[in-house]
Amino acid sequence: MASRWALPAGSERERVLLATAEVWAEAGYEGLSVERICVRARVERDAFEAMFPSVEAAAEAAIEVPLRAVVGVVAKFFSPDRSEAESYAGAIVRILELMAANPAYSYLVYIGGRQMAPPNVHSVYESGHRFLVAMLERLWEDSGSRRQPDKAALGVLGAAEAVARREILAGRYERLPLLAPDFVYVATVPFLGQEEAMRLARQAQTLIA
Repeated sequence: MASRWALPAGSERERVLLATAEVWAEAGYEGLSVERICVRARVERDAFEAMFPSVEAAAEAAIEVPLRAVVGVVAKFFSPDRSEAESYAGAIVRILELMAANPAYSYLVYIGGRQMAPPNVHSVYESGHRFLVAMLERLWEDSGSRRQPDKAALGVLGAAEAVARREILAGRYERLPLLAPDFVYVATVPFLGQEEAMRLARQAQTLIA
């Protein structure tokens, strides 16, 4: 799974971004410094400063890495050959596999970007959060219901993130994909009903690598 989903870290810029994520995950945002990032990334300070004007700029770019990867996973999995709900269920599995293979970036998505970042970095996290909420709300196209539960998508996503944070804080990154069937069920049952949500959860189970 790691070789398939590990995000690239070959170029100097990629190494700096990964190092930023790793130091942030280990020492918190307050622990970030140019020196620590450069040592971890094996780059000179001049090279860092040519790419980023500040630690904050590197942090903002680092949190964009997994969010762009999530958007790419979703874009690849959604297909006219699948229903919106089936595409969503499969995308959840792949997103969790992506997170399991990239622990430092996973930490930023679920914890660091949410709790420890300055406002402009936190806004990047919020944009990713809004994307996932919008993806959930699209399930209404298949629901046949005339009325949406207020804040249903926001509540579902918040609950799933809380469970993911528990596993991440415990260092159980490899377990994240195993949560997919439960996440799919909880995410779809308010929109599509219990029978369809169970079917989609079973489908998600078959997709776990």
